[in-house]
Amino acid sequence: MKEIGAHKRAEILDDKDINGRYMAMCRDCETCAHAYELTEAETNLSLTPCIIDCANCNKIRHSHDGSPAVPLGGSCNTLLHICPNDGRKWWQMNTHFHLWQHVTSEREWQALRRERTQPSYEFDEW
Repeated sequence: MKEIGAHKRAEILDDKDINGRYMAMCRDCETCAHAYELTEAETNLSLTPCIIDCANCNKIRHSHDGSPAVPLGGSCNTLLHICPNDGRKWWQMNTHFHLWQHVTSEREWQALRRERTQPSYEFDEW
């Protein structure tokens, strides 16, 4: 364990995840920062506040198909959410099982926002 920013009990997992990314995780607030470079994962975690008691974020973090989260101001089908309590950004990465991921990278957040707001024309040629 080591201190990364406001996270007093942070840990860098030794192995990369299934997507080939490093993960920096806070054992107190359960925030996970994923990145292809170890230093980027640490930086993303350090820029994220360590907040343990946000009821909205805790609901989202523990959402699943048996108990889907309804984020403040949204629905269980909301795809992107910024918590009005603390500004944390969330992405519902699996809408069938209602699984959410905390987005700690501003670059990733912007990519997700573009993907969700830009129409897809991949089948127009048919």
